[in-house]
Amino acid sequence: MYRYVGISKFMSFVLRHKPENFGLQLDPFGFVNTKDLLVVLQNRYGDVQLSDVEKVVKNCPKGRFEIKGDKIRARYGHSIQVQLDVEPSEPLEYLYHGTSPAMKKTILAEGLKPMKRRYVHLSKSKEEAFQVGRRRSRNPIVFIIKAKEAFQNGTKFYDMGVVVLGEFVPSEFIELADEPDKKNPLL
Repeated sequence: MYRYVGISKFMSFVLRHKPENFGLQLDPFGFVNTKDLLVVLQNRYGDVQLSDVEKVVKNCPKGRFEIKGDKIRARYGHSIQVQLDVEPSEPLEYLYHGTSPAMKKTILAEGLKPMKRRYVHLSKSKEEAFQVGRRRSRNPIVFIIKAKEAFQNGTKFYDMGVVVLGEFVPSEFIELADEPDKKNPLL
């Protein structure tokens, strides 16, 4: 299982951020020939097979990757220019964003910015956002995004399944969820 985690992380890096470093050129929607990616993976890991790549794609709980025909892509999370092939859609009334407590003042004052990525990543539940925030902090904070209201005021949202991508979210549509309880952080 650990092997697949490593392959998944490396695939994310290559397909989301640095395809040119590995001799890959993505099409406008972020797709590359699966066999070309397989060569890159084999150069790094040796005996990776197409079935390993397919297993990573199929078992990724966040739906990070997609295979169509003989091509593969990262569906979201890019720092490079790619076009989304989904239309903006009206989101749930509330979405959530988990992060480090160090970002609290900045986000409440300046809003949510994509930073090094093309879009802000939002969760559909407070629990998912908390887990995302754990990547940045042992005791993350969660913001409630008044997504429907932001959408009605011009912010575009793209539902990618487990993750919702958003453009810049102004601070007026953001509030801090209750501080997590140390005993039960999901309440």
